[in-house]
Amino acid sequence: MRKATALIGALVLAFVLSACGTSGSEPDPSSSSAISTPAPSLIPPAPGTEIKAIDPSFYDVGFSEFLFRAGDGPVWCTINADEKWALCEQNEAAAEYAPVPTPDDCQGSFGYQLKLYEDPTNSTLENGVAAGFMCSGGYYSDPSVAQTLNNGESITVGDIKCYVSEYTARCDNSNEQYIALGAKVWAAKN
Repeated sequence: MRKATALIGALVLAFVLSACGTSGSEPDPSSSSAISTPAPSLIPPAPGTEIKAIDPSFYDVGFSEFLFRAGDGPVWCTINADEKWALCEQNEAAAEYAPVPTPDDCQGSFGYQLKLYEDPTNSTLENGVAAGFMCSGGYYSDPSVAQTLNNGESITVGDIKCYVSEYTARCDNSNEQYIALGAKVWAAKN
């Protein structure tokens, strides 16, 4: 009974928040091209010219992968240059947003890893979308070896640019699709 009450509460909260207004730099959570997020106002805007580009080689962990931690926050991201995607993740205990409903076919953790592809035609996500949650049996990368990317800094690998706003990571592809993940917010725009 508690699970049903919690699920109904989460759905009501998601509905109420989807009615909130958004600015031009934030996705419209009610549109078909965005996954609803618990706090649209916390989604970092598209990176502007004030973002400082950092040499991605500082974050190279081998195997064509680049790993960074989003400031001192709980989020870390990996960009894979060969497979052309970015994956941001965090520990479930660090998430301050309501749990994301787990799909029936997911036997692992859901709502704590977001993946973005350069090109949706190469996507392994459900329905072939460019951005979305992953069903996970564990972490993809080891956050203990991640170098910090600070607030206002970015790295670009191929057609994926990731940057940090406070403690939230946002990764964009050249098609204006993106993911964002922080302790209080997540977003995926297709």
